[in-house]
Amino acid sequence: MTATGGRGPNLVSGQLSHGDSDDAIKRVVRIGVPGTTMPAFSDFTSEELGQIIDYLHSLSKNATRQDQIPGDPHKGQLVYETNGCAGCHRIAGQGSIFGPELTRIGAARSIEYLRESITKPSADIPEAFEGVTVVEKDGKRIRGIRINEDTFSIQIRDAGQKIRMYQKDDLREVIDEKQSLMPPYNQLSAVDLDNLVAYLASLRGAVDSTATVKKAKGIK
Repeated sequence: MTATGGRGPNLVSGQLSHGDSDDAIKRVVRIGVPGTTMPAFSDFTSEELGQIIDYLHSLSKNATRQDQIPGDPHKGQLVYETNGCAGCHRIAGQGSIFGPELTRIGAARSIEYLRESITKPSADIPEAFEGVTVVEKDGKRIRGIRINEDTFSIQIRDAGQKIRMYQKDDLREVIDEKQSLMPPYNQLSAVDLDNLVAYLASLRGAVDSTATVKKAKGIK
């Protein structure tokens, strides 16, 4: 564990999205971040919170701030638009919900993770976006994102954002996809890739304060 980011932000960059003060860190740990995967750790004692804060400060003590990111975010927005990224992703209410929401992806993910997600999307697939293929009795295949599944039925959302519901008895097979439904964008030039990463890193939209915050499991 290097704390340099993955599905969460980089904690050693010297730039915490919600503030570097003790009170700001304490608030994020205690109540989580609405609309993100950061849960609430409400059972920590004051002493334990203090230890966490001290540890986080120690991580960034000698860190080099990532103020300068290679690439031009304005040109990166054009790369995003011309490559049809909005066909699967949404930014500030515009685009599709087939893939992950990107409105504040720059505040939630490290630069390295953003780059890997573009060129090697299968390296880390969020559970909520694992693909599934249902095979109908006539052999027709429909790929999508699993929304819900139980012993007898399955619901998926296809790339056209259509919700499809099936009874498993009416299907030939249900296949869990091992690869991301997002293709690797290895055709991008080094310059375009830098620009796209810079654009995504600049996306730091406001947190949805009305969204649900999950309580962390397995703590205490």
